[in-house]
Amino acid sequence: MPFDKLLWTLRTTKVGSPSVSIADFAVYTYILLIGAFGLTHYIRTPDLWVDATYPDLARSILDQGSYQIRFLPQTTLPPGFPLILALVGRFVGLSQGVLFRVIVVSAALGLIAAYELLRRVEGRGLAAASCLLFACSPALFSFNTTCVFPEMPFFLGSMFALLLALRVDHSEPGRALIGWELLLGFVLSLTVLIRSVGSALLVGLVTWSVTSLLLAPEVGRRRIRRFSIPLVLGLAAQLGWSAWSHRHQTLEWQLPGYPESYISQLKVKDGQEPELGLAHLSDLPGRVGRNLVMRTVSLGQMLTRRHVSLFWPSPAISGVIILIVTGLAFSLRNGGQLHDWYFLWYETIFLFWPWETRDRFLFPVVPLACLYLWRGVKAFKSNSIHHPKTVGLCIAVAGSFLSLSSATFAFRIATFSVDPQHMVSDRLQPFAATLFWGALAVGGLGTFLFYSRRDSQGGGARALAPFSRIVESKAPLPLRCIAILTVAILVGSGTEQIMARGRDNLNPDVSAQALYPEIEAAEWIRTHEPLDRVLMAREPEFVFHYTQRRVVWFPPISDPRVLMDGIRRFHVDVVVVAHHPDSYWRPPEDACFQSLLHAYGNAFLLSHQGPDYWIFDVVAPQGRP
Repeated sequence: MPFDKLLWTLRTTKVGSPSVSIADFAVYTYILLIGAFGLTHYIRTPDLWVDATYPDLARSILDQGSYQIRFLPQTTLPPGFPLILALVGRFVGLSQGVLFRVIVVSAALGLIAAYELLRRVEGRGLAAASCLLFACSPALFSFNTTCVFPEMPFFLGSMFALLLALRVDHSEPGRALIGWELLLGFVLSLTVLIRSVGSALLVGLVTWSVTSLLLAPEVGRRRIRRFSIPLVLGLAAQLGWSAWSHRHQTLEWQLPGYPESYISQLKVKDGQEPELGLAHLSDLPGRVGRNLVMRTVSLGQMLTRRHVSLFWPSPAISGVIILIVTGLAFSLRNGGQLHDWYFLWYETIFLFWPWETRDRFLFPVVPLACLYLWRGVKAFKSNSIHHPKTVGLCIAVAGSFLSLSSATFAFRIATFSVDPQHMVSDRLQPFAATLFWGALAVGGLGTFLFYSRRDSQGGGARALAPFSRIVESKAPLPLRCIAILTVAILVGSGTEQIMARGRDNLNPDVSAQALYPEIEAAEWIRTHEPLDRVLMAREPEFVFHYTQRRVVWFPPISDPRVLMDGIRRFHVDVVVVAHHPDSYWRPPEDACFQSLLHAYGNAFLLSHQGPDYWIFDVVAPQGRP
């Protein structure tokens, strides 16, 4: 691309019209209606039943003027979200209803901000489809109405920051521009303090500015001038929090990873099994591949509510990854925009994340993933028309490889799978994938051979002429109608599931909660144990919330000597042991305690037990070595 054209592209990035239409009002209305439903259909339980860490941190700020939990400074979780809760709680209290309303309102406003961002950079069609499918996701609704986590405030902050970046980049010089810069700086600072992964915004801003400077110095210098104040404010917030947390960090156990900084956690082999130690370079490809597959599966199931089989050659996995990567590369080809670099760095962080992949880590970038998925489709269409021979060859090679991989997987499922619980779709999807990729490979090979023959006969340019006109045209009306109908059906089915989950929230089965054994154990301790007793539990913040007693973390350590040394150092009086069929930490706490009992059986006395928990008094901590 000639330099003058590149410069013009960078300076006049297409941003959609900000005018509001009836379609926009329809999207706003649906988002607000779902939000209103969430305001009245959050989980109705006597107390928080998933995690109480953030509300308790907010209460610590309000009641004690300190940022601590379990009588220890909190140095892992940044303080932005607890500060927001504390600010709200100062005026209206921190009841369960208030907490969930903060989450639900943040989600609705975040969806509107995401819609406005996508509408400006890609158009109403993609913006409406992406945000409506995300808004009607039962997984999102359940998360927002059962958990008090910072994902939705972070989602709102990040989308608003990206919107403000567009405004700053395209505003005329003047006082208004300075105001937008200061507002962007404030939002960036708050966002990085809500979640540490907000640093992807800061790294993206630096990368975007430097790339612009290299590709078009005039544009790069203009962006550096405009975004230097927001960047400095954001970095100051991040560095200030990092310095405070480093000074106040108190480690109960010498384990790699949690609860150290997130940078330290990235170094471990497996975050949930810290005894495995630090990762090696040979561990990284497997980690990246696993996270890539799991995040793609989560995206597909979130948007379509359909089960996706966990085998990487699936079109719902490999195909989606190829399109998203293509769409992102297509967006970055001329320097991109801040939202492009932010998505790249955000995903890079979580591809190397050593912990189990969870939907909540994907929520903040779902609209952007839809954007790059769509741009990947557009890039594929454009290149198929302008470079059909090259695309045909790539499809033939990739389709053959993926078809062979799918066939291998299907053969293994048919031959070795004897699990009666194996889902029927898990068995059928590999066969369907084999046929899909095989047909695509045949079509790609046919395209390559056809245009190779036309080129040898000198008719390539004439053959491409009609297709070049097609690429600029919109999709045929029937195809657009089918797309709209498909989105409408998915939105309708998602809304129906949301209504059902909302009704379930009004009368939940507390005993079905994963941490119910801890709840039962903590309630018994609260009524039977003195206030000065020191407890040890695997879920220390949760047990602290229910007992209001000092709680030491029961770490995933199998060495009984290390555990007993900790019990002595912290003067532990009571050990809480719970059994979970699928323990988050490994080794499970009951297995760790069994090794402790085997080595120091005379040090513990069973004082109470329930169906899935045991409470032991520490009676003779001297034990034998």
